[in-house]
Amino acid sequence: MPLRNTIIVIVLLLLIGGYALYQRHQPPPEKNPKVYALDAKDIRKIELRSPGRDLVLERGGPDQWKILKPVQAEADHFTVDAIANQVASLEITDTADAAPSDLAPFGLKVPAVVLTVTTKDGKTLPAILVGEKAPIGNASFIKVADKPAVLLVNPAFAAMVNKHLDDVRSRSFFTFKPDDAHKIVIAKGTQTLELKRDLGDRWTIVKPRDYPADDTAVTSFLKALGAAQIARFIDDHPSDPSKYGLANPSLAITLASAARGSAETMRFGFSQPEAGANAIYARTGNSSDSPVYTVPISVFNLANKSFDDLRDKTVMNFDPKSVASVHFVGGPVDETLAHTADKKWTISSQDKTAPAELPVAESLLDQLHNLRATKIPQDPMTDPKHFGMVTPTLTITLTGKDGKELGVLHASTLEITQTAENSDQKPVRTTTAYVTTSLDPAVFEVNAQAVRDLEETGNRLRSDVLPTPTPSPSASSTPH
Repeated sequence: MPLRNTIIVIVLLLLIGGYALYQRHQPPPEKNPKVYALDAKDIRKIELRSPGRDLVLERGGPDQWKILKPVQAEADHFTVDAIANQVASLEITDTADAAPSDLAPFGLKVPAVVLTVTTKDGKTLPAILVGEKAPIGNASFIKVADKPAVLLVNPAFAAMVNKHLDDVRSRSFFTFKPDDAHKIVIAKGTQTLELKRDLGDRWTIVKPRDYPADDTAVTSFLKALGAAQIARFIDDHPSDPSKYGLANPSLAITLASAARGSAETMRFGFSQPEAGANAIYARTGNSSDSPVYTVPISVFNLANKSFDDLRDKTVMNFDPKSVASVHFVGGPVDETLAHTADKKWTISSQDKTAPAELPVAESLLDQLHNLRATKIPQDPMTDPKHFGMVTPTLTITLTGKDGKELGVLHASTLEITQTAENSDQKPVRTTTAYVTTSLDPAVFEVNAQAVRDLEETGNRLRSDVLPTPTPSPSASSTPH
């Protein structure tokens, strides 16, 4: 082979090999090219337009979107994030018509929605016109405004972007998480209940009087407010709030957030009059632009908390280490548990004294210290007989190391017969336990088993000083 031809072959081989090597290192071509080359997080504004609709959404920050039109309101960031993700990931699956003479057959002459996106750097991208679902295949028609072709995309895109105002509105009552509140004010008529949270995340009632709050109850209250949702938006520009009962609300909940430096108030008005609605009108905010909406009656019930609902339901607040003696009276038991100098306990009954079992003595104090009410049926108590306090089942008196009384507890268990609604059913008997103390005028309802446990512990201590006598042989067993 002449040298010239050899050189030509070598050059061709080098070119082919170089091209093959270049191709090998190139990313594979996209099977379905994207409409936009952008990331969802780079989308700052989304506009959805159609006849009778101009919905503008703008990113306010991480996990935050706002509605700018047709009203100014908080948007549900999960819903709008989903729209942004659909737009950023939208792929063209095929071309329906490269140069259509008529857009009507594709539903694009009057699109279902025209979507316009603005990026965080202020660039507005060509709009996407969304048409009908294709008659064949699982696809929908779209058209990019600056290009002639009608394209096919996944039909999920059309469903996702065809949103109206109520589809994207936040249905939360407050613009911040209720869990973040540091102050709660519950107003009902002239009555005000106010709670504050300290730096240790402990809640205290400060109005109508200072009292420890039940942290678990307060936390549950705030979580319930955060989880509940608006049912329906009724009036975006209410000219007369009084027709909804919101000029003088029956209940108002104000939450203040230290982190945000602001407070928001949710007000409850009239029950919705439509038959079967089972809802109540409500409104959050103070401006005339605040919409009126409805919530289920159950939301009103969970929000309608009283002092007794949120107060600390510990029956006796005392330090077990400060107790020097416990006088226990119940049934046949009348005994005194006394702390000795060597950190042990003695039990005395019927002029007899013996060492008490340390675990049992400590158990009695623990049961008293941890005793909590399930509810407060009356505060203050007006009828001792109704709660069995004329002749209580148990009376326990605590005395401190200084000889002063720390508190007296009275407990009673009552058998209550509940009449059945249906005459064919038998009445139901239940055991209810009530407790009162010298430290609080309220009546506490407690688990009946807790009172039975106290009785059993008292009996156990009594057995240390007065052992149960061994039964004597019966007369019939005596030999003749």
